[in-house]
Amino acid sequence: MPKKRTPRQRRAAQQRARLQQRQEVARQEEFHEQHARLVLNRMGDPQFVQRTVGADGAATLTWDAGSEAGTELREGFQAQFAAFREKFGRDPGPNDPLFFDPDADEPTPLSQRSFDDAVDQMLKAAEASGVDPAPIHAWREVGYLVTVENQHLFSAADVRAYADAVTRYQGDADDIDLAATVELSADGLRDLIDETITSGMEEPAWRLGEALDHADDPDAAGLAATTLTAVLMTWLTSAKATATTDLAGPAVRWIRQNLDDEPADQAFQLAGLLGSPLAPTVTVNEALDRLGNAFLPALIWLVAGLVATEANGDVEWLTQFDPDIDQDDD
Repeated sequence: MPKKRTPRQRRAAQQRARLQQRQEVARQEEFHEQHARLVLNRMGDPQFVQRTVGADGAATLTWDAGSEAGTELREGFQAQFAAFREKFGRDPGPNDPLFFDPDADEPTPLSQRSFDDAVDQMLKAAEASGVDPAPIHAWREVGYLVTVENQHLFSAADVRAYADAVTRYQGDADDIDLAATVELSADGLRDLIDETITSGMEEPAWRLGEALDHADDPDAAGLAATTLTAVLMTWLTSAKATATTDLAGPAVRWIRQNLDDEPADQAFQLAGLLGSPLAPTVTVNEALDRLGNAFLPALIWLVAGLVATEANGDVEWLTQFDPDIDQDDD
């Protein structure tokens, strides 16, 4: 049974929540700044569609017919003109809807039902061809489609709303949070360790534990924990195998000086992975029994201490120890 959180751990969780809130605000500000730069950089650029708003509030789109975007738009409009002629036997007039209801006898704007039917057809085609249907689901939900080419035509809030909708349709919310936090990969762990070193806080490691604890799918969370544990232990044992000096002592001292005594004591329980002759000799199951919920964070703190003292905080140093993953040949 996992051990209950200590008062220190509960305080750390509260601090972690505040840190996450500040980080989310910072991410939103950075996103808005990046979007503003994108809009400014593309303004007047003939490679991209331009939008101008008249005094009456009507928006007009213009584009360079020779650009890639212009070519795609021209081909799309030509196909729509051909469909209009085939349906009504004439070219569309200035007051005719270009996107019309295919079931109406006269040119009629596309109804919601017709739009939904068209989207359903696109979803079936996407599933049949193996294309991710999430962007199409998001299009139906928010009412517009954001692409790399047209994102400058939307506000930052519109782009974020569309992106959030895509993310929701790519999986359950809890699974997405887990994937976003851990990424189930060495790269995700490196980011977490870099955050631990640069912040000088134990909270990033606890955040990983929280994501695993609150995942809706216990089997997926268990697999993620096993995978992450294997990567962390591989880094530690591989570093020990190539070392000519003591790794464990400096790593644990760094944890004690930069994080706190408790995480240092917990990481010390695993310092045998770095060859410490003073650390207890324990199996993984014994370490789990001793550390409970702190087992995975302790591994992260130990790797952070190793990177901080052996590689001056450069987490890319760990790539030389990345585990090899054998894949079956097709």
